[in-house]
Amino acid sequence: MSEAEQGLPRAEGDLLSAIAETPKATISGAVLMDYYGAVAPTLLDRGLLVPQGYETATTSLADHDDVPVTVTWSPEHQGYGYFSPSAGWVTVPADRLVTYRIAFERLLHQVAAPLFASKRVTPTPLLPDLLWELGDVKLLGRSQPVPLWIGRRIADAGVWSQFVEIVRVRPAPGLRIVLSLTPGDRLPAHILNGHSIIPVRDVAQHYTGLAVDPDLLAARVGAGSAPTNALIVMAADGASLTVRGRSYGFPGSKQRAVIRHLHNAWRTVRPECLTVDVLNSAGYRDTVNTLAKAFSGRTDWRDFIHEQQGRCWMFH
Repeated sequence: MSEAEQGLPRAEGDLLSAIAETPKATISGAVLMDYYGAVAPTLLDRGLLVPQGYETATTSLADHDDVPVTVTWSPEHQGYGYFSPSAGWVTVPADRLVTYRIAFERLLHQVAAPLFASKRVTPTPLLPDLLWELGDVKLLGRSQPVPLWIGRRIADAGVWSQFVEIVRVRPAPGLRIVLSLTPGDRLPAHILNGHSIIPVRDVAQHYTGLAVDPDLLAARVGAGSAPTNALIVMAADGASLTVRGRSYGFPGSKQRAVIRHLHNAWRTVRPECLTVDVLNSAGYRDTVNTLAKAFSGRTDWRDFIHEQQGRCWMFH
């Protein structure tokens, strides 16, 4: 059985999630030993945390205070340590001075392997150490594979700006899932067209720390990424809209574009749009000059969209 199939215990997953939110995705050996001694062996044995250099300072092991002390190499004692006024020379175990860093390729494999039939996950960096592309995944209830990205520290303003720029350069082809190592309560409230940003912990298998459950992910994508108590909830690709608990599906790409346009406007303080602008941005020809023509053959869109005198808007 592979490591991904074994799963990762929840406590280990919690620690990795916390480390992933730090700027450099690192943790000191002293902190790892003192506070996470029960979970550290699993992460080290699986290569999810790897050594990356040494620190030159530590807290005192002899004077019972939190004042940092500088460590130096002692030829006499053949080790690193410092001089304590109360205890003399104090040797600091080397593993307390090691800085450990997340091995992201292994971690992303741990997270996403259940989504890929081949169980081989090869992440491609989009933002170094922050955002990766993993390929297309097949989800229950969807006829076409969906592109998958994974990111961390998305709640940071600087990282979010870089993420938005990547999205601008590489817009979603309908729908793109972005799994976030950042907890959901810290994610930005913004909604990006075509992107469903989902915290890993929200769709992780119940018995593991971080491995994604394909069925949970499919259900979450289908439900939309907005809060369930929102009056209007749109799926990231615009394929469906839930209004007051009733679901409306839109099979055509142009109709979906209209829905996305109006939903984005509804979320602002100026929900009214020029109908011609909405239809042009969706790619309709000049002969289609009203929403009634765009949604020809159905009238249910009038349940939540109003059109009058060349303007249109979502309402509730």
